[in-house]
Amino acid sequence: MTARIDETDRRILEYLHKNSRATMKEVGERVHLTGQAVKNRLQRLEDMGILKCYTINIDCPEFGYKVHTLLRLCLKRGDINDVRRLFADADCRILHCYCITGERAYAVDAVFADMEALQAFLPGLDPLAGYELHIVLDELHDSEA
Repeated sequence: MTARIDETDRRILEYLHKNSRATMKEVGERVHLTGQAVKNRLQRLEDMGILKCYTINIDCPEFGYKVHTLLRLCLKRGDINDVRRLFADADCRILHCYCITGERAYAVDAVFADMEALQAFLPGLDPLAGYELHIVLDELHDSEA
């Protein structure tokens, strides 16, 4: 099915991206539709596969994860599931994991409880993958990027 969305659909998605707790009525007022019309459009976008899930954005430092990292991995042996098991045993949480261009390459967006947890994790990664580690200093939001 070819995805066909119009400007109203885009405005609905943009508003929900910024305020996912808005009611259908609130969204409708923003885009000049009834709440039921907004609900119908969202259902259509779900059916089309454009809208995949509804989620929340947790403030990781407030939730107990103080160190935000981006890791570019190049697997030496095993597969990404070996790396996932390593993460599962660490005091961290994977936010996103992407298979990227490059041979056996992945990008992992993860948060760790603290620097000690990150330092305890890295030696276990050495046998599995070469890596480039970046510590996130600040997050730029849509209005700042």
